[in-house]
Amino acid sequence: MERSSLATGAAVLAIIGALWTADLFLARTENRETREEAERAYETGTRLLKANLPGEAVDQFRKAYALDRENPRYQLQLAAGLIAAGKTGEAETMLSDILALSPNNGEANLLEARLMAREGKAADATSYYHRAIYGIWNIDALSRRVQVRLELADFLARTGSDKELLAELLPLETEAHDLATRKQVAHLYLLANSPARSAALYRTLIREDPRDKSDYAGLGEAELVLGSYRTAEMAFRSAGAEDRAELAQHVAALDPTPRNLSAADKTERSIDVLRAVREALARCAADDPKLTQADELLSKKIRTATNAEAEDRLDLAAELWDERTQRCGASSSPDEEALRLVMAKLANR
Repeated sequence: MERSSLATGAAVLAIIGALWTADLFLARTENRETREEAERAYETGTRLLKANLPGEAVDQFRKAYALDRENPRYQLQLAAGLIAAGKTGEAETMLSDILALSPNNGEANLLEARLMAREGKAADATSYYHRAIYGIWNIDALSRRVQVRLELADFLARTGSDKELLAELLPLETEAHDLATRKQVAHLYLLANSPARSAALYRTLIREDPRDKSDYAGLGEAELVLGSYRTAEMAFRSAGAEDRAELAQHVAALDPTPRNLSAADKTERSIDVLRAVREALARCAADDPKLTQADELLSKKIRTATNAEAEDRLDLAAELWDERTQRCGASSSPDEEALRLVMAKLANR
């Protein structure tokens, strides 16, 4: 009887063990299938987001996050989708929860920066971009930091000051090793009002790959701003940008600042500059009293060309250009680009 009881107990235990094993197997299978389904939804959402379909992407990210809340990628990508879909309130709540638990999360800080930028909060956006740069990244941290700093530089080029932009470009030039990023940095230096650094980086890029005409074009734009018009012309011709080369040639012919100009040539060019500025002002403010002042000086006969005569006309041209800017706004006319460049060079003498 005792042996029978023992046998029965062993059988029951065996059955319980078998059922437990079966339940465990089924649970693991179900969990695996659930994770696989979540990953499929995540991948589908990612493709939809890249296809600029944020509404549909959000639905897939919600599904992925609902199926597997332990995977942080799903929550972060859901926040990214919400921002893209314009659902900023929900995105803000979700990012606040993430950052409360993980304040140094690089991806979350980047998304918060984008959200602040979208809402026009430039100072907050810049702060979160910096937190992202110096935050924690699980994969390819150095590359991601470079990408974030470049995104911040692009943002500052649109909204920030020259000094703020330059402060990001200096470390970016050191950290970035891929060609595409270095090209962007060279262009952004120009936007940061640092044409000398732009020209230097373009020259480095040209030495590394002399066949890339876009670098010659970039160098030409930097040299134009620097006032090195002949050098700009040569760079544009190397780039095959004949229209820009002709512009540089025209500016060089108008420029009254070269030291090797004779007094007669400088005076003649100063008259041409004054006349061009007078016409630019007249086009948008025909009633301006300074036009009469310009007409009087332009009609005055010069017996002996001197540096003083030239400077008198250039000083009045600068006054008229300032007047034009105040009354009509900054000039954006392509026809006046040569004049804008000359007047900028005169202002920086």
